[in-house]
Amino acid sequence: MKIWKIFGLLIGWLGLLTSLAAHAQEPDSTGTAVPDSAVVNSAGSIAPPPAGLPSAEFETYNVDGTGVRYTAALTGIYTTGTVERVYFSTSHTGGFTAGHWQFPAALSYSYGRQDGALRERELLLLSTPDYRIGKWKFYALGEFETSNLRAIDRRVVTGGGVGYQLYADTLSNELALSTFLLDERTDYNTEPDFSRHVVRNSTRLKLRLNRGVVSASELFFYQPSLRNPGGDYRLNSATVLAIKLYQHLALNLAYSFSYESVVVQNRARANGTLSVGFAYSTGK
Repeated sequence: MKIWKIFGLLIGWLGLLTSLAAHAQEPDSTGTAVPDSAVVNSAGSIAPPPAGLPSAEFETYNVDGTGVRYTAALTGIYTTGTVERVYFSTSHTGGFTAGHWQFPAALSYSYGRQDGALRERELLLLSTPDYRIGKWKFYALGEFETSNLRAIDRRVVTGGGVGYQLYADTLSNELALSTFLLDERTDYNTEPDFSRHVVRNSTRLKLRLNRGVVSASELFFYQPSLRNPGGDYRLNSATVLAIKLYQHLALNLAYSFSYESVVVQNRARANGTLSVGFAYSTGK
């Protein structure tokens, strides 16, 4: 029960933090969010900065033992009436473990239309191989991302980091902390063309709990720019509650939250998504 109490305290703290971030959005006279800062290109116009769901470090799960493991998840929503909306997202992770080495890879894709118009289309490819020594992990990271929602034509992220497992037990309950150094290069779909290069630190808190057929996980990220940590940073949280239905099938309730200190005009700094779907897993 102690680890579940820790989970409750952490979720409460994260909820307070995200609530404070959301209330930090003070509207201007036109009713749009006033950005803390803005990215300005050489022509003087505002260009979209990084935004949205946690970029870099959608770490696929960690596999204990040896062998290959695969998971897939699908969520979606369809509404009609005053607003017609179609949205679905799917994610796939695969991992191979041999000795102290793990080689995970992940693919995430989302697509959404509203009133017949394309609103969301995002693709993320990620790999975070690591080497384990006791409770320590040493990571490498490579990512490719594209998003019309955030006007990202192409983003490439490379980096490395180190993590430490603060708690673990035989029921696969886990609490871990890690930090990364990331080199991020982004080409935006803007007129005129605009590119941005940022070096970031990324600190991640990872919590995973299991009790019978119910499991819960939390990933929290703080990602400041090394050049301007007070004016260019991200807060991201991804929470999943899973209920096992069959041997390989689970019902997933997921909530993701993101806060950007650097935004485009007329876009909110805080965004949240609540979704329900199914997850399938196989392998060791």
